[in-house]
Amino acid sequence: MELEFEPHPLLRSPHLQTVLSSRLARLRDGVGAALAAGAQQVRIPCRDGVVLQALVNRPAGAPATEALPRTPLVVVIHGWLGCADSPYVRRASAALNRAGFTVARLMLRDHGGTAHLNEELFNAARIDEVADAVNWLAEHYGGGACGLLGYSLGGNFVLRLAGHHHTSPRFLTALAVCPVLDPKAAVAALDRGWVGYQRYFLGKWRRAFAEKQAAFPERYDFAEARRLSLVSTLTDYFVSRHTPYRDADDYYARYTLDRDFLATLKMPVRVLATEDDPVLPVEHARALLGASGDAEVVTLVPHGGHCGFIEDLRLRTALDAWLSRFFAERLAAG
Repeated sequence: MELEFEPHPLLRSPHLQTVLSSRLARLRDGVGAALAAGAQQVRIPCRDGVVLQALVNRPAGAPATEALPRTPLVVVIHGWLGCADSPYVRRASAALNRAGFTVARLMLRDHGGTAHLNEELFNAARIDEVADAVNWLAEHYGGGACGLLGYSLGGNFVLRLAGHHHTSPRFLTALAVCPVLDPKAAVAALDRGWVGYQRYFLGKWRRAFAEKQAAFPERYDFAEARRLSLVSTLTDYFVSRHTPYRDADDYYARYTLDRDFLATLKMPVRVLATEDDPVLPVEHARALLGASGDAEVVTLVPHGGHCGFIEDLRLRTALDAWLSRFFAERLAAG
């Protein structure tokens, strides 16, 4: 199933696509209030005392008292330093919910105002707790078949979940939109690319550190981190002081996805990437496509920026209807 997407000529810029999707599209987003009104906030117990949080929306008309909805479940995972209310997550979740899916917007550790829930810091190698969380959601909300949807770093997580030994067999498919495949190359691209992206992520990461320090002032002091001006140097600082890994390369290796990872998959996956992604080098998606030799595994779209796919001047995204068809087809047998 191909994504037919041709942006309006005025929206062809990959930078405009990226910014509209993650920031300015919020101004035209009318689905947030309805989604928030119907969301159930749940705290999810994971291994080692870890607690993660999710917002769950059942389809309109589903009985609120029903113990286990009989509708398919899609778990949506945001990108790095995003949250359950990031515009791209909210729009996709609303579209899936309208199409009859139960949708759970899972927040990674320390994201979306959850810094106080766990003392240890988030790092992208923490996949086991995310597997615990999606399994819990499947057990409590997955009366039908279940699917995984992730954006950017969230796309990396859902691809790893698709090959994780602990992921529930209720999950039948995973879709990764513009996923981080080679984190080391992604960080290098941020540091040498448009300074606006670098400042955006540095600013959000510093705010995340400030939230963690406020939650655990006796444990953390990030004064030195605030003085670092590159994503790579801040990563070096973070890895050396707050992870068990030898160095940044060791850390990146824990969640790098290359052609070998295809052999670990326990369910069908789809990688949707763009040729003009201004944040992530497209070469890694091309390498996966070459390794799989299957357009049903990796789809490269000429335009769309990073998680954009904004198709017209009303700021509508081509992903909305396509996501609903994708999961309807993949989860129908379940």
